Amino acid sequence: MSRSSDLLARQQSNLAAARAVPFIEDTIGGTLSDEGFRRYLVIEEAFVLTAVKVLGLVVAESPTLDDALDHVTSMSNLVGEQREYFAQLRSRFPYEGDAAALVEESSVLSTHALTLARDEGRAAALVGMYAAETLYLSWCREAAAVKVEREPALQDWVDMHVAPPFVSQVAVLACEVDTMPESVTDEDLDRWFSGMLAAEIDFHNVAV
Repeated sequence: MSRSSDLLARQQSNLAAARAVPFIEDTIGGTLSDEGFRRYLVIEEAFVLTAVKVLGLVVAESPTLDDALDHVTSMSNLVGEQREYFAQLRSRFPYEGDAAALVEESSVLSTHALTLARDEGRAAALVGMYAAETLYLSWCREAAAVKVEREPALQDWVDMHVAPPFVSQVAVLACEVDTMPESVTDEDLDRWFSGMLAAEIDFHNVAV
C-alpha cells in the first residue's frame, strides 16, 4: 500500500465523524433547508478564498515548475469554476443575516488551514488539503449515488465534486503524500490530517 492509502486506512474513524455532521447528512438525504444552503454558500465561498491562499503558499514553496504545475491548475479551478458558481448564486440565494459574523463564526477552518501552511510548511498544507478534499470527494460520491430531490444549485455543487477535475485534484494530493520524504513521519501525517477534519466538523456545524 502507498503512504496515502495507509493514511486513509488509519483515518477512517475521523473521516466517518467528519461525514456525519448534519450539513452533510442533510445534503445526502435531500433534506437540507433553504436557510442551511444559504448559510453554507456564505461560509464556503469564504473558505474557497482560503484554499486559494493555501495553494499559493504551496506553489511558493514548490522547488520546481513541475512541482508547482498541478497546484496552479487547482488554484485556477478555484478562482474559475468555483468562483463563478458562488457569483451566480449570490443574488438567487441571498443571506439575510450578518454575513461577516457568519464567516467569523466559521473561521476555525480557514484559521487552521492557513496556520498549518504558514507554521508547518508545504507538506502540512498539502496533507491538510488532502484531508479536506478526500472528505468532499467521499461524501459527494455518496450523495451523487442517492437519487433524491435536491435544490438544483446544491446538486450542481455535488456534481462538481465528483467530476474529473476535482477527482484529479485529489489524486494529485495523494501523490504528494506518497512522495513525501521519511523526515515527514506517519505521526505528522496523522496529526495534520485529523486536525483538518476536526476543523471541518466545526466549520460545517455553522451551516445548520
